[in-house]
Amino acid sequence: MNDDLKPPRVGELTLPRWQYWLARYNGVLSEKSDRIEKLEAALRGIIGALNDPKGGQHIYDMRNASYIARKALEGKDD
Repeated sequence: MNDDLKPPRVGELTLPRWQYWLARYNGVLSEKSDRIEKLEAALRGIIGALNDPKGGQHIYDMRNASYIARKALEGKDD
């Protein structure tokens, strides 16, 4: 977690600071959840393509599958 998302210290626990921190933290969790969902979808697609004799020709080797998974983890659509 970067410094921006460390919880406020005891002396800094004002309601506005706490609300700001919670909003930022929830945003980060939501972003990570979205990235995990994209990765899961990409992995399902890879597995489906490998199991389908006609679809498997689109995935030439595991390096290409790793590339697809990495892009999904980074949150990039390819």
